Formats: sequence, structure tokens, C-alpha cells
Amino acid sequence: MKADIPLYGLRIRKFAKRSIQCLLIATFPLLSSCIRDDLKPCPPLQVELSVKDKNYFNINNVPLETRKSESLAFRAYVPTLYYTLRDAATGDIVEEQGVFNVTDNAPTHAVTFCECLPFGKYVLTVWGGLTDNSQLTDNSLASILHASQVEAKDIYLAHDTLVYDDQHVHYSFDLQRTTGKLLVQIVDLPATVLYEDNSIGQIYERVNHKFEYSNPITVRKQDAWNTAPDVVLYTILAPSIGELQSPVHINLYDKAERTAPILTPKDVNVTLKRNELTTLKYVYDDEKRDFNIFLLIDDAWEIIYNLDID
Repeated sequence: MKADIPLYGLRIRKFAKRSIQCLLIATFPLLSSCIRDDLKPCPPLQVELSVKDKNYFNINNVPLETRKSESLAFRAYVPTLYYTLRDAATGDIVEEQGVFNVTDNAPTHAVTFCECLPFGKYVLTVWGGLTDNSQLTDNSLASILHASQVEAKDIYLAHDTLVYDDQHVHYSFDLQRTTGKLLVQIVDLPATVLYEDNSIGQIYERVNHKFEYSNPITVRKQDAWNTAPDVVLYTILAPSIGELQSPVHINLYDKAERTAPILTPKDVNVTLKRNELTTLKYVYDDEKRDFNIFLLIDDAWEIIYNLDID
């Protein structure tokens, strides 16, 4: 025979049952808030972009290059952006933004993707510093740094895989420089020398999303100045194909037509590297009508062509 349950026991059971029901009702919206069929959208995927290479890594050893402050706005280092978001499984582009100007003064730049984007695994590729989309190739996974064999722009790149789910909605990416820079200082020039052309050989033409460089070429450039005797020339370049593999050839002229050089220094082989300054100094000897040539290594000049010996 069932024992009678006291009245206060029944009340406790009813109260407990009602409390559990209320708790389930209260927590159900939280448990279901990120179900894609729900009317309420999940937090969108957001990537915060920052600049890793604000200065060339050896900037402290090169007084000819002006150091930038590390606390400038993002656009002071990377003025434009382009990005694609791909499905990691298929490689299909699910969202793309053509080249656009960065206009705000924030130290970083946030990219917020469409709320309609389903959870999944994606690959984000970001190019910085492009003038337009024409520099991109291989389905935007590579950039031609030296189109038509001319000097490169200061191009930046970030590429990585990310997982988007209710626990991972915010990521940070660092943009890294793809190019280096050649600095050529020419000292004690004759006053009549105001024009120059040069070529740098065995320089990679393009780079892909994995920072893999390919297709060696020769890059050509011309410069002019108003006064001698000392000038500094700057050329942004992709890396060399190897150590001391890029010959630098310079012709100097006294006429803008550049038909016949009046001075041609000896060729010098150098190494261009990503995010690094390579610096040469040519010191003209009027008596010998030739140049002593120096290469800056760390913070000291090393002579590589000595008129008194060579």
C-alpha cells in the first residue's frame, strides 16, 4: 500500500518541476542563438589586419633611409587593400573585395564579412599596396611585382586558414612586405652629369600567396636630378634569385636623350632580400675617371671595387 505523501512534499515537487521548466525556457534561446536556421544572425566573421613590416628590418643601419614612426595609421604603411575569402575544401571564392583605399586613421583595419556566411573552414588572402587588380594573377593568388620589367610597388601580403564557428569569430592577421629596396649613393659626380639609367638582373618577377617567388627578369629604371655632385637613387625590388646573383649596371649621362653614357661604373653583384635595404656607394675619382664602389654590410662600408688595386 502506497504511503501518503505529505502536502508540503507535493508542493516542493510542483515548485521544483516549475523551476526546471522555467530554466529550460530561459536557456533555450541561448542554446539555439547560433543555429543558422534561426532568425537571429550569428556574430559575423571579423579579421583585424595589422602591419608587421612597418620599417625595413635593417633600417637602423642605413642612414640614407628615413625611419617611419611605428605608431602611424595603418594607411601610412599600406594605403590600399584587396582580399579574397575562399572555401578551404573547394577553393571557390565566397567573398571578394577589389582594390580599395584605406581612408580611416586607425592603427589597424578591420574586415567584417557577410552575416550570411555559413560556419566552415576558409582561406583568406590579403594584398596591400596594389594600385589596381591588374597586378594579380593565378586567380588572385599571385602578384606580378615587376610588370613590364619596371620597378615594383611596396606590396604587402597576408595569407592563412581560419575556422569560423560560434567559438571563433575574430582573427588577427599581420601583413608582411614582399619586396626589398636598393639604395645607390653616387658621390663627387661632375656637375654636368644629371641623368642615369640602370638595370638590375636576376630579380624575381612575381610572388604567390605562400611568399614563393618565380620568373627571374632584369628590372630597368631611369633617374634624373637637378644638381650634382651627390645623389641617392632608390629602387623597390623583389628578391634576387640567390646570394650575390643580381648584377647592378649603371650608365651616367650629361644629356636627357641618354644616347651615349659619359661614365659607366663597373658592374656589381648584390643580394636583394625581402624587407631588407641593400645599399651601394659609388665615389667618383676625377683623375681616374672611374669609381671606388662600396657595399654597406651591417653598419660598415666594405669596398668591393678599389681603384688603387683593381
